[in-house]
Amino acid sequence: MTHASKYLTAKHAPWLALLISGGLLVGAWIFQYGFDYPPCTMCYWQRHAHKVVLGVAAIAIALQWGWTSFPKIFGPKLFGLLLALAFLGSAYIAFWHVLVEFKILEGPQLCAVTGGGELGAFDPNDPLGGLDKEIKGPACSEPLWHFLGLSMAAWNGIISVVGAGVMLFLMKGKANV
Repeated sequence: MTHASKYLTAKHAPWLALLISGGLLVGAWIFQYGFDYPPCTMCYWQRHAHKVVLGVAAIAIALQWGWTSFPKIFGPKLFGLLLALAFLGSAYIAFWHVLVEFKILEGPQLCAVTGGGELGAFDPNDPLGGLDKEIKGPACSEPLWHFLGLSMAAWNGIISVVGAGVMLFLMKGKANV
């Protein structure tokens, strides 16, 4: 038994999932709103996958704390499996996005549209006038940021695979319901 498995069990999986997916979402929002990196269509899809992780984790935590009652089959190991699958869904979208960035695969039709994601000039005489303008994000094939040679989509994919691995690792041990 490893040192980590002495203290971490399937019961801890939802909390770790909240940290991982929550951290990735907050990081994406910091890049979007703090550093003005507009997300593309596939970036939004990756965010939606992490919202699924957060939702499953929240339900698992509610069950652990007894806020609602479900049959015993809905235990920590089942939720660990659901969280692992949700992380793998995020990784799938992320690595698909990476293949689009490298132009190995074509992205969905929505990804070919570019435009910078700007609304244009604000007119104080017609404050609602900008609402009928179409906002276009960057093309999915053009990553805006790299760290150590990897785009945000690649980092999301790697972290999502690690998240899935952690969930599966925690399912191995005693559930401690």
